[in-house]
This record gives sequence, structure tokens and C-alpha cells, in this order.
Amino acid sequence: MKNPPVSQDKRFHFEIYSSATQEVSARNPSLVYVENHNADFDYDLAATDFRMAADALIKRQQENPHLSNWTAPVCHLIRQTVELQLKGLVQFISWLEQTELPKNVAFTHNLENLWSHGKTWLVSNHYPITSDARFRSTERLIENLHAIDPLGDLFRFGTSKSEAFGRQKTSDRVGYNQVDFFHEFDEFCGFFSHWSGALMREIIKKAEGWETDPNFDANDFPKKPLT
Repeated sequence: MKNPPVSQDKRFHFEIYSSATQEVSARNPSLVYVENHNADFDYDLAATDFRMAADALIKRQQENPHLSNWTAPVCHLIRQTVELQLKGLVQFISWLEQTELPKNVAFTHNLENLWSHGKTWLVSNHYPITSDARFRSTERLIENLHAIDPLGDLFRFGTSKSEAFGRQKTSDRVGYNQVDFFHEFDEFCGFFSHWSGALMREIIKKAEGWETDPNFDANDFPKKPLT
């Protein structure tokens, strides 16, 4: 979108410094947007919120495994979490390198490109991610989600601009193995929690001037067995 809308309807928007506008107070709307002048929100925090929602719905799905009409909501929350985690990783890289966030990151839904960017940087900078026991599940989940829903619209809208078998994809044709899918998602979240955390701790270490981090060990992760 070249010119995103600027939404500042006084009935629903106000600044916390000046309190609610008269329009907000008069209408008492159920949803408001408040400029509270806090620090900027980031992708990793948003991913945490979506993961909490996904985990809650996964729990209910496991209690009711035959409710197939939950497929799209469950898959949407998982895919959204994965996308936000990938964007969070790229954002941490830009903060660590003190560079601008790549312009093609903010509004892309391409999981493979996001992962390629993050993975390449981590490997090039000697982060031993491929030794992580969760690496294979993480990569498999990213590849699988991207193949099924490359545009990020299939589970969100129920139909996608992408096609398969000569017709538009629809979410009612998606099936999944709950045990494997939820396991891969859990492995993915653990993997990204550690490696995104490793980058954030590097940023903190630089800011504090530490030689070593007193509270985090980047090498403390489940490793693949030696073969």
C-alpha cells in the first residue's frame, strides 16, 4: 500500500496525556486507540501475544480433536506467530548491526525469504543454529507453512490468491496431523525463543559494556546427538 490510511477519528482516538476527547467520553466506545508515548512495539512482542493465543486454542483443539472447523483459526494463529517470529529475528539483526530494517520485511508474508535472510546471517556470524536439536523441525514447519499458504491469506480469509490443482486454494481443503504439527510448532517456538534471545542479549551486552553476559549463555541449548 503506497499511501496507508491515517486514521484519527476523534470518536475513537485520544492521547493519554490529554485524556479522552469529548467524543470518546460521550460515546464510550468499546475499542479505542491511545497514543501513550511508550517505546515502539516490536515483532517479537507481537509474536509472543499470538503464540499465547495459539497455545490456548491448541489446548482446546487437543481436547476436541474432531472439530475440523477449527483448522483455519488454529493454522492462522500458528502461521501468524511464525511470520512475526521471523520478522522479529530480522529486526534484531538490524538493531544489532545498527542498520535500517530492510524495507521488504515489514509487509511481506514470504516465510521462506524471511527465514533465508535470518538463517544466512546467523550462520555467517557463527551462531551454531544447525547444531540445535530443534533446527530440523523449525525448518520443516517454515517450509511446510510457506508451501501451503505462501501469501498468508489462506487461513486468514478462507480463500487464497494462490492456486493448486487449477483452482484457488481454500482452507476447507487443508488437513493436518495434530501431533506432528503442534510438536513442530513447539520446537519452532523454543528454537526462536533461544536464538532471538541470543541476539537481544548481544544488544544488551553491547549497551552495558559487558565482556560476557552474566545472565544468558547462548551455548545452552538442546544439541543434536553426535553421529
